[in-house]
Amino acid sequence: MRNTIIVTVLLFIGVIAASIYYFRDINKEQHNTLKPLKYLPENTFLIASIKNDEVTDNIFKDFDLFDALIGKKEIELIKKYKNQILRHEALYEFIENQDVFISFHPEADSLNTLFIIPTSTNIEESDFTSLLNEYSKTYKIASIDTLGHKIISFSFGNPDTTLYTTYYEHLIFASYSKSTLLSILDKSKPKLSENQIDYFIKNNSRNTPLSVYFPHQQYPNVIKHFQQRQKGIFADQFAGLEGQSAWNINFKQDALMLTGESEVDKSRGNYIALFRNQSKKTQRLYNYFPANTAVFMEYSISNYPKFSTDLHEYFEAREETKKIQTALESLQDSSSSLSKLPSVLQHDFALVEQTNQTHIAFIAVSDTAAWIEVANRLLEDSNDNIYRFRNANIPYALYGEAFKNMSRPYVARVDDVLVLSNSSNELRQYLSDFRRKDLLTGTLGFKNFEKLQGNEANVTLFVHNKNAFSKILYSLPRHYQANFRDKENYGFKDFYSWSLQLSGNAGSFSSQIYALYKSKNALGSTAEWTYQLNDKAITAPYVFEQSDTSQMILIQELDHTLHAIHPSGNKLWSAVISGRIVGEMQQLTDRSIIFVTDKNRLYRIDTFGKTLKGFSTGIAEEPIAAPLLAKVQNKYVLLVPTRNRILAYSQEGNRVDDWNNPDIQGNILGGIQNVGSDFVIATSYGRIYLLNNNGSLKKEIDLPGDIEFKTPIGVIDLGNNSFEFLAYDNKSILYRIGLDKIQSEVKIERHEEKYYGAFANINSSSVPEFILISDNKISGYEHSSFKPLFEYHFTKSIDDKPQFFKNAKSNDHLIGVASKATNLLYLFGDNGTIVEGFPVEGQPLFYYGKINYNSETYLLCMRRDKKLYAFKHQK
Repeated sequence: MRNTIIVTVLLFIGVIAASIYYFRDINKEQHNTLKPLKYLPENTFLIASIKNDEVTDNIFKDFDLFDALIGKKEIELIKKYKNQILRHEALYEFIENQDVFISFHPEADSLNTLFIIPTSTNIEESDFTSLLNEYSKTYKIASIDTLGHKIISFSFGNPDTTLYTTYYEHLIFASYSKSTLLSILDKSKPKLSENQIDYFIKNNSRNTPLSVYFPHQQYPNVIKHFQQRQKGIFADQFAGLEGQSAWNINFKQDALMLTGESEVDKSRGNYIALFRNQSKKTQRLYNYFPANTAVFMEYSISNYPKFSTDLHEYFEAREETKKIQTALESLQDSSSSLSKLPSVLQHDFALVEQTNQTHIAFIAVSDTAAWIEVANRLLEDSNDNIYRFRNANIPYALYGEAFKNMSRPYVARVDDVLVLSNSSNELRQYLSDFRRKDLLTGTLGFKNFEKLQGNEANVTLFVHNKNAFSKILYSLPRHYQANFRDKENYGFKDFYSWSLQLSGNAGSFSSQIYALYKSKNALGSTAEWTYQLNDKAITAPYVFEQSDTSQMILIQELDHTLHAIHPSGNKLWSAVISGRIVGEMQQLTDRSIIFVTDKNRLYRIDTFGKTLKGFSTGIAEEPIAAPLLAKVQNKYVLLVPTRNRILAYSQEGNRVDDWNNPDIQGNILGGIQNVGSDFVIATSYGRIYLLNNNGSLKKEIDLPGDIEFKTPIGVIDLGNNSFEFLAYDNKSILYRIGLDKIQSEVKIERHEEKYYGAFANINSSSVPEFILISDNKISGYEHSSFKPLFEYHFTKSIDDKPQFFKNAKSNDHLIGVASKATNLLYLFGDNGTIVEGFPVEGQPLFYYGKINYNSETYLLCMRRDKKLYAFKHQK
């Protein structure tokens, strides 16, 4: 594949891992030996070994990533051979406590797998005959004598399902390819060197179930085998990187992760080798990459003088010194401001290929003021804040291969980052995308990728599977294209990304490989059930009691239909409601459900969707929040907040005439809250009203100055029927307010004109914390001094209020945030940490919690197909 060597390597690894899973329980103990590897031919692409213990026995259970890589048919065949041949009791006594080695070997149009299993004792001829007699009951057995050895075939009668085996030097060799076995037995064929085998054994960890070894000299053959075209700006950077790599697996259900070491040898003319003498740095440029990124490489240099020296030797080795001589001379001219260029750059840079196969590059600036001075000499104006290098090959002279195809690029600056492109139009398009925050970091897959892979390295190669899918597909030979696009037998479409990360390590590399997969077990991947609506939902799902044995889910859609759904996903009933439900739905102790609508209606319905007698009833004004069931003068009434007053209704739907309404200044914010036997509301005029049990005014708190409240207030219960209040105003000031004076006030931050604030218990405290969403940031502040608890930046502005869900582990709340612009749902837990499994694809208004009395925790959310999805959260 032209620019995706990482995909090639990972394909091998997937096959290995799948094979290990299905052969995993052959052995019981670790037993490293050099002997099985010394027979492998020199053209071996990859080797792996199993670490066998009880943990390994089950660690890959339901690891569906392997099925996706290898193919369901191939997996079934491997399982059959494992269960019927290797697990046969007649053979087991010979292979108990031995490791399994797996290697891969190229053939004209295929990649052949070889299994090597040492035997603890020699299998005598008589034992061998007995084994074959047992196997002949299931398979068609045939024997071939060649090179002085006997090769046995196990077949169903179809050549595609034939397994060839031979027993040689206390080793069982098995492969689907007879020619692969012959290369093992042929002593005239070159084999792997002892040095390479030693390296594999040395880096073969005993603490992981899988180790993988890759000899770098096979890189050109790998490229040739898997590609129709053998040139590419990313793939070429690895050409000539001599040495070898050994990795060990780290297990994660929805990803393949390999970590290890990469030894570099005789690589003077290789670009990637220049970074082996650097130390890893935090990489950040990916935050600027566009959403249509198909492939990127990000590079970080910790010691530029050393890199510059190595780069000069690299140019000499590639015989390219003359090409950049003019650029180097201008940079080395001490009288010119150009000589300052290396000192004003951060020496972090990146190359991005977009879905249209155009390239843009990025360079971090360490001193923007100094850059402006240098840029005046270095660049010429091309209008619209876009410039162009006056001289050719300046970025190439500084950093090498990443800028090989950008002789005189156009340049724009975003924050402290330079963006380069060969096309001014491409650069304008990027700047437009950046202003709209249409970035790679805003996508669900990349959010999961960030959680998986760290951001400290010297080189990171990333392949976005969906954005690069066509590019990968059409670079493969035809016989591999069919597999790559096959959705029935393979699952390549369910991979989000492939990546490789390298960090300098005293002349070698620490290296990691990642393949992020959309596992069926990941939250948001496989729904327990779905419920089809005719249009989008306009309320969040609510879970209420339906009977003594079951609960139910209520949700309203755009045409005002209210749907009741059983926890199993089946329809219970539906009813058309007059208007859109305002605020929350609530369930009373008799299981009846109350709510108000924007058509000035108050509803009380039973659990079968029938309105109770007296309902629905009209209310005099449009409600602005949910009704409150309150005890007023020894009777329960429903208090409905409207814009400027509170209306009271009996539980039978009648207006309560003796409820008083004082003069209220400003618009009421949020619902009515109990404070002991009294009530409290706040208005936009910066005023707090305490109301007596009959609705009359008990106290008005008017904060001094010209301030406005735009968020509901919080209530602090001090005990002994004493209360204080929390409020946030339009000048970004948080208040703690007593009945007689302001207890404290703190200006917390400058916010945008549009914001959402709420007070809720989120941090194991009896006093609510303040949650603020402003533009693309959510912040949390503790209650005493209003110090920040956490903050999180989204890639795009948030246009919906936060939601709060009871934390099953405490009395606190989890914070739910929906990003409409990116179609992602977030859930924040203790101290603002994102709950494992989030973000998840979904639309605003969702539910998180139990959906039945003894159910697991579920996420209920809508998606663009107008279905309600129920996802079980398997933590």
